[in-house]
Amino acid sequence: MRIIHAHKYFYKRRGAEHYMLDLMNMQEQDGHQVVPFSMQYPKNLPSAWDGFFVSEIQTEQGSRNLYQALKQISRALWSWEAKRKFEKLVDAFNPDIVHAHNLYTHISPSILKVCQQRNIPVVMSVHDYALVSADYALWNPILSTTMSLDHIGLLQTARTKFIKGSYLATFVLEAITIWHRLWGSYQKRIDRFFPNSQFMSDVLVDQGFAKEKMRIMYPFTDLPEYTKYRDEGFVLFLGALEDYKGVQTLIKAMKAFPNVNLKIAGTGPYEKKLRALSKNMSNIEFVGFVSGAQREDLMSKARVCVVPSLWYEPFGLVAVEVMARMTPVIV
Repeated sequence: MRIIHAHKYFYKRRGAEHYMLDLMNMQEQDGHQVVPFSMQYPKNLPSAWDGFFVSEIQTEQGSRNLYQALKQISRALWSWEAKRKFEKLVDAFNPDIVHAHNLYTHISPSILKVCQQRNIPVVMSVHDYALVSADYALWNPILSTTMSLDHIGLLQTARTKFIKGSYLATFVLEAITIWHRLWGSYQKRIDRFFPNSQFMSDVLVDQGFAKEKMRIMYPFTDLPEYTKYRDEGFVLFLGALEDYKGVQTLIKAMKAFPNVNLKIAGTGPYEKKLRALSKNMSNIEFVGFVSGAQREDLMSKARVCVVPSLWYEPFGLVAVEVMARMTPVIV
C-alpha cells in the first residue's frame, strides 16, 4: 500500500512521534511505501518529501504580536496552506490511505477535506484528548486535578488557563475545537479512529463520536536486541516535564529515600519549578532530553521506572518500552 502519515512533528519528540515513526518503519519493512506530511521544523528527520511540509508555526511560546496571534488562530481553524501543499503531495504520491495523527493547531483538519474530495480513506491514531477539548490533557493546572467529562465546555475549559496559562488563549482554542466538533471536521471525514486504550475510546464515544468507528490499537515497541537487565540502582522518570505528569509527586516521595538516586529524563515547561522543588536534593539529577543510545541505556540500567501521571494517561508508551528492557515499572 501507499500510505501518508500526517503529524505535526517529524522527529522523536514525545510518545506520539515515537509511535508514528516506529509504525512507519514497520510498514516499510513489510513492503509498504510510506511518506510523511508534517510541519517544517529544524529538528525534523530528513525526508525527500519535506518540500511539501507546511511552514513552521510556534505555538508553545505564545504570540509576540497581534499578527502572530492571528496566524496561530487561522492555522488552527483552517489552514489553506496545509490544504494546498497536501493536495500537491497527494498528486505526487497518489496514496491508497492516509493515517492522521495530531493535526490540530499546527496543520488543521483542512487536509481531511482533500481526502474526502478524492475518496481517499482516512484513519486517525488518537494520542490525547484534543478531539474533545483544547485542554488536550483534560487537566486543570489551577486546581491540579483532572477535569470532569461532564464539565467540558467553553467557559469551563477557559477557566483552566491550560493553554499558555492564558484565559484568552484557552478560550479561543476551545471555541475552535467546539466549531470543528459542530461541523464534523474530524467525525465526518475520518473512517476509523484508533484510540490507544479502552478508556480513550470510551471518552470519545461519551463525547459524541461514533462507536462503530472506534478500533482500539494499543501502542507497541520493538524488542531490543539486547535485553539483559543491568541494574545500576537508580529510579528513572522518562517523559515530558508537565505538571500533569506528576514528577513533583515523585520528587516529594524521593525525600524519604535520600540514598536512592532519581534520574529525570525529559524537558518541558514545568522543568524550572521541578528544579526549584528539588534544589537541595543531591540524589536527583536532571538528564535533559534523551534519544537513541542514551535513552536505551537509561531504560536498561534503571532499577525501576516510575510513571507518576496525575492526568488520564491515555496509555503510557514509555511503560511498554521500559518493560521490554526487563525493567520494572511503577504506575
